[in-house]
Amino acid sequence: MSGPADGDRLYPRPVLAWLSVAILFILYIRSLADRYLIALVVDPIKQDVGLSDFQISMLQGPAFAVLYCLFAVPVGLALDRYSRRWVLFLSVVVWSVGAAGCGFAGSFAALAIARALVGGGESGFSTGAYSIIGDSFPPSRLSLAMSVFVMGGVMGAGIVFLLGGPFIEFVLAGGVADWPLMGAFRPWQQVFVLTGLPGIAMAFLVLLVTEPKRRAAPPGGSTGYGEALRFLGTRKRLFWAIFLGFGMAYTSTISLQLWLPAYFVRVHGWTYGRIGVVLGIVQMLAALSLPLHGWIVSRFYRAGRRDAPLFWCIIAILIAAPCAVVALLADNPWVTVVMFGIYMTFILATASMGPAATQVVTPQALRGRVSAIYVLTTGLIGMSVGPALVGFLTDHVFGSPQAVGLSLIAVVAGMLIPAALLFVAGRDQMRQLIGEQP
Repeated sequence: MSGPADGDRLYPRPVLAWLSVAILFILYIRSLADRYLIALVVDPIKQDVGLSDFQISMLQGPAFAVLYCLFAVPVGLALDRYSRRWVLFLSVVVWSVGAAGCGFAGSFAALAIARALVGGGESGFSTGAYSIIGDSFPPSRLSLAMSVFVMGGVMGAGIVFLLGGPFIEFVLAGGVADWPLMGAFRPWQQVFVLTGLPGIAMAFLVLLVTEPKRRAAPPGGSTGYGEALRFLGTRKRLFWAIFLGFGMAYTSTISLQLWLPAYFVRVHGWTYGRIGVVLGIVQMLAALSLPLHGWIVSRFYRAGRRDAPLFWCIIAILIAAPCAVVALLADNPWVTVVMFGIYMTFILATASMGPAATQVVTPQALRGRVSAIYVLTTGLIGMSVGPALVGFLTDHVFGSPQAVGLSLIAVVAGMLIPAALLFVAGRDQMRQLIGEQP
């Protein structure tokens, strides 16, 4: 019988594995910053291009999610067949070109195309990063590593608010109008050009990532998705919980992140500078809890609780959901800030446990494709449904921009309650599947 040391030899040396996590962490910060920047320039884009809340929500959600979801399919195949580092490199280049391209757009259609490129590139990056990290750590340490990586994404959202708010105020006030070539762009376009182009150079960091060894060939020599889909079909309740449950939790969180700046402007009269600093600090502080979530789940796992990721996420949702509702009903904006911070601290358990659970229960040879299905389904649900639903409810149900808080409450409750029930339903099959693994 092989001992733990034998199993550890299947993975890269810890120092190299954690170096890969560190590099992917930095790039994840970058990706989320490019993804969420649009949330801070909603009103300038609306006024200049002549868009409605619903059209803005389409840019934030479905326009981004189209290629995010579609790219996941070929990327999943490529990850299981070719160098994952080069897949990641190309993904970073694509999303950076799209991010800068938003600054060259002057219509809804052009903005939608640029946002689609951002989505396509980020899809490849997320899928590839999950696959590399999943093959770099044994199951007992994977939750912690995945939590650290996901912390980069949350910090990216925090950084775009913390630094982006003051930066955007500076740019919108004409601070870069005299810079070379900037005079040809509107102020909100200057924001995208200045933040998007440097990402292309950062793509070269990917070449420092360690490529984990492939320990098995695809079952039966299969190069398509048939084997992966047959595997998912053997544990339907578990994968409904993982794909649909984590997708719904993501829907709640991304809706709040994308629409809270507009909520603070409309309801509390805050400036973009104040919103950026306050929400940035809150999200970055909440991100510090991610390694704690990973540590808790790893402890549960080592203690024999094989359903630890789902078990801990159920607890987290039961705490987070009421906090979000209180935040959006409070008259005092600082109560909203504190309650949102508590919400983020606990709901972030779902952000890291979704990809971690996917990797833990999936055979190594199928991880690229199953990760792609995870990215496709959670992205389709989270980024297409949530932001667009908020805009639709605000425009067509509540009928007032001031009612954006009510729209957010409806989305949070409508997504988190079913998500928790799905996690409950999937726990037995998760215990069975992990128990069958050597």
